[in-house]
Amino acid sequence: MRGNRTLRHFTAYIKRLPFLSLKEKYILSKRAQGLTLEKIGKKFGVTEGRIRQIEKKAISKIKIGVYQLKLFDK
Repeated sequence: MRGNRTLRHFTAYIKRLPFLSLKEKYILSKRAQGLTLEKIGKKFGVTEGRIRQIEKKAISKIKIGVYQLKLFDK
């Protein structure tokens, strides 16, 4: 039960981030739910490698964004 709650919180957090595109939000939430790169790639008509690239870019955006929020949050 705890895993479902954590997944819901993570998905809600991802959806609130203003610096991610809709595609990046979708990919991160579906990957957290356990969907494969191949299945997500078929939905968008791209390869697994491209989905991996988008996922990696989105994660780096989150890291940078959270860091900047902490810098300016006083």
